[in-house]
Formats: sequence, structure tokens, C-alpha cells
Amino acid sequence: MWPTDRAAGSTLPLGRLLPLLARALPGLEGRVGPPAPDEFAISTASAAISQLLQHLRQQHPEAGPHYWGCRSWSLLLWQPAYATVLAVELAAVLPDFSAMQQRLLPGMVAGFSLPEQMLQPAAIASLRQQAARQLTEMADCLHAQLNAQQSLHPKLAGRLLADCVAAALLRVQQQRPALDNATVTDWCGQWLDAMQLPQASGLWPVALEQGGERLALERRACCQHFRRCDGTLCSTCPKLKPAARIALLKQEWAQQDVELA
Repeated sequence: MWPTDRAAGSTLPLGRLLPLLARALPGLEGRVGPPAPDEFAISTASAAISQLLQHLRQQHPEAGPHYWGCRSWSLLLWQPAYATVLAVELAAVLPDFSAMQQRLLPGMVAGFSLPEQMLQPAAIASLRQQAARQLTEMADCLHAQLNAQQSLHPKLAGRLLADCVAAALLRVQQQRPALDNATVTDWCGQWLDAMQLPQASGLWPVALEQGGERLALERRACCQHFRRCDGTLCSTCPKLKPAARIALLKQEWAQQDVELA
């Protein structure tokens, strides 16, 4: 949440939002300032995409083009998607993330910069609509550049983007445990409808032995990680039957609870 020392309706500099995003999702590390030499803009990402693809093809030749395309897409989109959802839902603001400069590492995209902006809080319901449009435009721009080098079907790209949005909302619930499952599920529907991606992903209530339910990501597309020689199907993979997914999810949650204890 935003610091409570601000006056109602007052603006805050971007630099006070970025630590909030990093706390909500470790690794989502942003800074305010001009782009660094190893960063690339969303509108001019072709060279960075070429380097990503080259790395993936060299490191995982056995995985094939389906994996190369999906993995590159996920790397390009995860920061804009998570940052957008977290900023809106946790802070009721929407920076101009189209100005994001992302840091390119070998086989990875992590870290970003943005120019200074003053952020004006607004009603979250209206911000979701604006944010959905902004994120969709960024995704369309990146997809066109990726697809020119490695084919990725628009339907699959949309479903993987929707997964990022739904997963970000699970992060929101972790930051605000009082949010009930029905509310978070409804927000997910609002986001995906606004992005014209209804039913592209979702949130799935899993019944717990001790009572109650816990939301899990309900993917409708496979990330293709299993194609790597060291790859497996993830706990939320749609290729797995529901019972297998539930068993894996409960194992993961139990491990997380131990680590947090």
C-alpha cells in the first residue's frame, strides 16, 4: 500500500512506487532515470529479442521453436505485466510503463528504468481499463517484433500474457490477505475482459484439507518448459489432469509455508 502520510488526492513521485513493487514481487527491481547501455525500449526491442533467441537456441537446441518463442515472450512481458497490475491494485496509480527500459541479461530480462513521473491516484476501476489498454498496446508492439524473428501464435501469446496478469493478482492477494477469493477472481475477470482476453486464463479455487480454499493459477496455455532436456510440467500446467495439479500445488504450498515459518 502507499505510505499513509500523503494528503488525499496528492501526487507522489515514481520513486516512491518502485520499492512497493519490489516488495510485492522480489526481482521486479526498477529505478528512476535515463536508460542504461544494457537496457532496451519496448518500441525498439528487436536487437534484444535477437540476442534472447540466440541464447535460447544455443543453450536449449533440443527444446525447439515452440519453447524459444514462448520463453522469449514471457521474458519480454513479465515486468510490464506485473508492474502494471501491482501499481494499479496496490497503489491506485498508473505510471506510463510504455516508457519502460528493460535490462537485458544473458538469457534473461530483469530490472528496468523509467523516466521520472508524478503519479496521481485515481479510482481503481477506471485505472484497470486504462491499464489494460496500455498493457495491450505494449504487448502488441513486442509481439510484432518477436513474431518477425520467431513465430508465436497470437492466441498463445495472449494466453501467456493473461497468465501473467492473473498471477500478478495472486501477488496482490498475498500482499493484502484480507482480500477474499471471490473479489480477486472478479478483478481477474475485469482485467481480462478489458484486455479482450476473456477466458484466456483464470483463477482456480483449490479446496484445502484444513478447510477453506486457496486460489491457484488456472492456465489455459503451456509455457513449453517441458521441452527442455531438464524440463518438467509445472504445477499449473493445463497438460496435467486436475488431480495431478492439485497434488503438486499442495506440495508447493506446504514447502512455502515451511520456508515462511
